[in-house]
Formats: sequence, C-alpha cells, structure tokens
Amino acid sequence: MLLAVDARNRAISIGFAERDLPKGPASGPPLGPPSGRPSGRWLARRTIGVLPGRSSDEYALLLQSFAREAGGARRVEACWMSSVVPALTVELGRAVATAFSLAPSVVGPGVRTGVKIRTDVPSEVGSDLVCAAAAARELVGAPCVVVEFDAAIAFAAIGREGDFLGAAIAPGMGTAAEALSSGAALIPAFAGVWPDELSPPAIGRTTAQSLRSGLFLGYAGLVERIVRAQREALTVLGEADSPESVRVVGSGDEAGRALLASIGLGTFVPDLVLEGLAIFASRAAPSRPLAC
Repeated sequence: MLLAVDARNRAISIGFAERDLPKGPASGPPLGPPSGRPSGRWLARRTIGVLPGRSSDEYALLLQSFAREAGGARRVEACWMSSVVPALTVELGRAVATAFSLAPSVVGPGVRTGVKIRTDVPSEVGSDLVCAAAAARELVGAPCVVVEFDAAIAFAAIGREGDFLGAAIAPGMGTAAEALSSGAALIPAFAGVWPDELSPPAIGRTTAQSLRSGLFLGYAGLVERIVRAQREALTVLGEADSPESVRVVGSGDEAGRALLASIGLGTFVPDLVLEGLAIFASRAAPSRPLAC
C-alpha cells in the first residue's frame, strides 16, 4: 500500500492507495476518467490542519490511525511526499519513519518524475506544481492549464508533450479576505464562499454579501482572464493547435470548485497532487525499509 502526503502551508492531505497501479509512459491511457473524478484507487484520504508546534510523534499517531482505516499500518510499503514547507518536510519524514519504518521519497530537485521543467530556474518550481502537472497530463491530457486553489492560486501551463512551461501566481481568495479584514478596521472576518453560491449578486445588500460578491465575482474574472491568456500563449508558442484545444483542470479547496463551476471552465480533481504522487510511485522502484 502506498502512502501519499501533500504538505501545504495550511493543510496536509494524506492518501492511501493500492500499489498495483498501471505503469507506463505519460503518453499512455489516462489513469482516471475524462470527467476528472477520482479514479477510485484510493483506500482512504484525509486532510488535517497544520498546527504550530505539532510534533513528529503526533503526526505519526495520526498517520497510523488513518492507515488502520485503509487496511492496517503494516500494509504501507512506500511513501511519496510533496511538501512546500521545509519544516513540515522534516517533521513528516520523522513521522513516517516512526509510524511505518520507511524513508519517504520526497519530490524535489534530483528526483526523476518524468516532468520536464522548461523554466529559467527549474529548482524554484514547487513540488506541488510538478505533481499536479503529471496528474493533469494523465487525467485530461496535454496541453492543459492547471489551476491550483490554495493560500495562493497557481496557474501552471503544460505543453503538448507534458512539459511544465511556467506559471502565474495570485493570492488565494482566503488570503485576500484575511488581508482585507486585517487592513480595514470595519471589514469583518470573511466566512468563506460555499459551493452552492455560484451566482452571488453583483450589488451586495449587506457587508458580508458585498464581500462575498466582490471576492467571488472578482476572482472568477481573474481566473477566467489568466486561463484565457495562458491558452492563447500556449497556441502562440506552438504548444497547442488552438486556445480551445487546451484543457483546464482545477484542484484544491471547495471555493475553487465552486468558482470553476460558476464560469463553466474545465474539470475539478480535489487531490491532484496525491494523484501525481501515486503516478510517480507506480513507476519507481519499491522503497526499502529503514534498518531497526
């Protein structure tokens, strides 16, 4: 059984999957359905918040608890991890060693992923974007644009051969709402955007409604504009036959799902990074247990 870990600034996504996953080149058949829905190979998936001061022993206990839901900690044979928080990488690595006697394979410079990074400074590209790029290539095909909704919204442009060409990054909706609340004395903390609120009024009648309208409609315009610009740029670069041929796949929080649905843009896979980690694991040699 595979343990996949996606560590971000605010949350950690954890997935347990069967190890007998399809192997083959990226040009092979998709591992999931074209609708972008999860492929069904996950035995258990959970998300936990990042709390300051949480120790590796606490993470180990949580991992063991989730592993029992998936069939037992003894079944975990390999761990692949993506982390954009160096301190978490260390703590989670210790937790995996404690819980399963394994050393995790951490996606980063020097790790073979099959994703060619064609940027000026490849080492700057976050492991989450590399994982998402690999998964998007398998699930929806290339060329494509990946929209990752988190503390930041990252737009990754993937060429026709599945290469990572570059990205655009903007503050996430939650990040923008927090900045607005902390910077404007009369603006209350924002409660969030619920998935069923696909068409908030353009003219809010209360402060809360006005915030929701401004954030949701404003970010819908931002996402639509950047996606359109990247589709056009991929076409100009010869990486796509036309802007319309560039597929779009979103991932991340529920606000992102609601936003993409509101503008009818692309498909949505909540745990795209976990999907990418599962793909890398399926093509790698088995992990070796740590010496006791």
